[in-house]
Amino acid sequence: MVWTIHEATPADLGRIRDLYFAVRGDNRPAEYDRWRFTSAPDGFCPTALAVDGDRVVGLYTLWPVRLKLGNEIVLGGQSMDSMSHPDYLGQGVFTKLAMACYEIAQSRGFKVLYGFPNPLSYPGFIRRLNWDHTGDITHWVRPLKLSLHPKLGGPLGAVADIASRLLPKGNVGGFTIRTNRPDDSLVQALLDNWCQEADLCQINRTPDWFHWRYSKAAENDYRWVCAYQGDTLSALAIWGQQNNAWGEGQDHRAHLVELLGISTNAVRAALAATITEAASTGAMVIETVSNVKVVTDTLRRANFFRHRQAPLIVRSLTTQPLDVNIHNHSAWRFMGGDLDTF
Repeated sequence: MVWTIHEATPADLGRIRDLYFAVRGDNRPAEYDRWRFTSAPDGFCPTALAVDGDRVVGLYTLWPVRLKLGNEIVLGGQSMDSMSHPDYLGQGVFTKLAMACYEIAQSRGFKVLYGFPNPLSYPGFIRRLNWDHTGDITHWVRPLKLSLHPKLGGPLGAVADIASRLLPKGNVGGFTIRTNRPDDSLVQALLDNWCQEADLCQINRTPDWFHWRYSKAAENDYRWVCAYQGDTLSALAIWGQQNNAWGEGQDHRAHLVELLGISTNAVRAALAATITEAASTGAMVIETVSNVKVVTDTLRRANFFRHRQAPLIVRSLTTQPLDVNIHNHSAWRFMGGDLDTF
């Protein structure tokens, strides 16, 4: 079978979705894919396609994101979807498309890539594509209503639910909790006090980034939980769940995608209120990914447990020196919203 490599445009989204269905047997909501591929602040996702006739038979794409490396802001990308049609396996589609995608990204000024590959794709990234596995990031889970799990129905599920409700989650202390989105000026003031250590690699969070990342088009019904002292925004949490647009693909997990604050007590208050709110919706579990110390310490206190480890891999697309060594695992800071799958 003969296929050629093409750079994708928004007009290819329908054919990309056809490939996704052929490979995985279902599809994400169309609005979600339009948001994911076409609406990022830095433009359409750099994407290389394998095309045979009118069919897209392979895909490799990056999610554009601004990274803050020390005091430097650079254009980066998260390795996102990669797939090959079952009829084209064993033809080197993954490797050739990846290298083509990196060339597309370089031409647009991308400098740093990161990703969290699954076990099947991990060897290809490390052995054939020159990625570096810097270390692992923890996936955290807290039970809320385990009777929703297919293996925990009946009396056992009821007992598990009672046990989950009895787990301490912390308290809001002297903070006032509000669930409306704050003004951008308050969010920016909070961000100015968050993760100010030198020599860090992290997503460059801004109010505009929050507007895009947690928009309605993301089809996850994101909600804000904010802790105030007087008129000061002291901490915020954002969490979401797949909504009805996902159809049968909808699950019962609540995703904690943001948790930050100006003090440990404020972070604890925002998390306690988030757990209460997520439990009230009937979510089975609340989960997140993080390696930010004040966050992970707070997660432990609220009875989150380590579920698994996600391998962090990185790759540079530039020969120019960067402000921070991206291969230094301890320099990276992540929250759930930094992963495209959350």
